[in-house]
Amino acid sequence: MRFFFYGTLLDRDVTALVLGRRLPPSAFEPAMLRGHSRRRARGVSYPVVVRDPRGEVSGAIVGGLSARDVARLSAYEGPGYRIARLKVWTAGILATVSVFEPLEDRFQSVAGPWDLAVWQRRDKRKFVARLRRAFSARPVCSRR
Repeated sequence: MRFFFYGTLLDRDVTALVLGRRLPPSAFEPAMLRGHSRRRARGVSYPVVVRDPRGEVSGAIVGGLSARDVARLSAYEGPGYRIARLKVWTAGILATVSVFEPLEDRFQSVAGPWDLAVWQRRDKRKFVARLRRAFSARPVCSRR
């Protein structure tokens, strides 16, 4: 499967933690989602995309994802998102890919754009620490 990443998953450390493996830089193909804007979600440090006829969201298409990868991505994104098939531009070509699109009733966006570099300077350290704890938690299995 191919997904368009537009937020914290653009950070290679975050992607490696979520997938349980590091992807090569070449796995991230620059792309643009038109008709949307990226905004910070209220009360958190990560972004959501919202429909905006004049907006554009830069990001990356990541391909070759397995069913296991998609399951881990879905766990990371949580119940506030749905997988939508949207069209993005890459290298002058319009491609249909999957995107984790926020459910409108789950998030409120705040004014102003979200910026990856600003997030990495301000919020990444705490975010990654929480993410490590969440992905290191293992269900307890009993043997009878």
